[in-house]
Amino acid sequence: MTVRWSEDNQVTTHCTGWDSQRDTVVAQPPADITIVSIGRLHDGAEGEHADILQRATIALDLRAHFRDPHVRADLRQLTAHDQVVRDTVMDTPGVREVLAATALQVQGYLTGPTAAPITVVTQCAGGRHRAAATAMALRAVVAGDVEQAAAYGLADSAKTFADRDLVVELVHRDLDKDVVER
Repeated sequence: MTVRWSEDNQVTTHCTGWDSQRDTVVAQPPADITIVSIGRLHDGAEGEHADILQRATIALDLRAHFRDPHVRADLRQLTAHDQVVRDTVMDTPGVREVLAATALQVQGYLTGPTAAPITVVTQCAGGRHRAAATAMALRAVVAGDVEQAAAYGLADSAKTFADRDLVVELVHRDLDKDVVER
């Protein structure tokens, strides 16, 4: 599908949905930055994972270095949609520092000589806790949403992106999938 957008009639194939009240496609320009959260236990390390990781500009593997909320029975059935999960992930020592450093990497790529889109992949075991929560936090930062980034303790990192007016897409591939029994 080809969708035209903006005053200068640029063409994009990025479609964000359907506005039933106006009977029209809702479109936006292609993302400058796409953040994808995945769980590595879904489909193993082959197939779709290999493709996602191969296309990634930056890939964060959170499995070995950061506490897994899945091991707590009270958090296992919850997801990053739940505040207690986001708090647990963000309170893990080192997580904020890794996200602030990742934001600096994104800024470096944006400053480079080409204007290629950037894809950041966050990965954990099941994709419901660490990967999703850090992807949400990173989206707030690189979108320059200082208020939302402050909720993750990353307001200072977001300030450097506040005036950039970037199009940031967030995709949770496995967030709503069933819990992987381990």
